[in-house]
Amino acid sequence: MVVSSWSVKLAHLRILLIVALIASAVFAAWSWMRPYSWNVDPGACGRIEGAQVKRDLSNYWLDLRIEVAEGKTHDLMKPVRLVTSGGKELEAADTTLGGDDQKQIREIWLKFWLEAEDFKGPLKLRINDGWLEVRSGSGPPSVDGSNVSFFPTQNW
Repeated sequence: MVVSSWSVKLAHLRILLIVALIASAVFAAWSWMRPYSWNVDPGACGRIEGAQVKRDLSNYWLDLRIEVAEGKTHDLMKPVRLVTSGGKELEAADTTLGGDDQKQIREIWLKFWLEAEDFKGPLKLRINDGWLEVRSGSGPPSVDGSNVSFFPTQNW
């Protein structure tokens, strides 16, 4: 039986495509499962799940989704502030709470109004008795053509 060089090339191509498909699936799973931030302050009683930035003329809306840790509670009496690298403290323009039937808060959505100069350095969120890192980068965030970008990690 004679095996042509064409069938050998197809077999090699098939193996290469299978390896590329497996590598892509592993990367997609890792991207989907990685946390927003690896080091979470336990005093914050939760963690950021994602951030969305929407451009509004020369300013930005920053939406944060926070998941309250299992067995922890969010203290509504303590102020929540977004702190810029320059020390400016911003209060949320809107806060939405989500929970279950036992009146337990499980999720918090915060919306902040920021100016371009507020992005000159990292952003942190003071919540409960701890801090959460919102952003580690600096400079105005890049938003796509729809003027909205979602960031699944703090590295933006």
